[in-house]
Amino acid sequence: MQDTIFRRHVDMGVAIRLAIAAFVVAAVLLPAQPSRAQFCSDDYVTVDTIIGRILEIVPAPEPFKSADIFLSGPERCTRMWMQVLKQDALRCRVGDRVEAKGIVTSDPENSAWQINPEAGEYMLLGQDFTCSR
Repeated sequence: MQDTIFRRHVDMGVAIRLAIAAFVVAAVLLPAQPSRAQFCSDDYVTVDTIIGRILEIVPAPEPFKSADIFLSGPERCTRMWMQVLKQDALRCRVGDRVEAKGIVTSDPENSAWQINPEAGEYMLLGQDFTCSR
């Protein structure tokens, strides 16, 4: 009788250890979701991914080749803008969903936030940001 109780206890312990090991292996092997910024770092170093909607597109006057896209951002930095090429701005519309990856800084002069590319002068469609309907 005592041998049977001991054997059941050992079998239960092995089953629990196997279940925990399977859970740990599954957690390690499953890909993690990319992180999304819930706030704006404003440290001139951190690369954030911002998801929002286009609020306004303002092309610069000729002969300049840029446009400003204003978008909604996370709670702390709700109005944000990025400088893009006019040809890229033409492929986006007000209301489009935007996902932009770059360095976020405050722009107190315009009561807004700016997202800048990791490299280069302009945020580039397909490289630094996407817009979709």
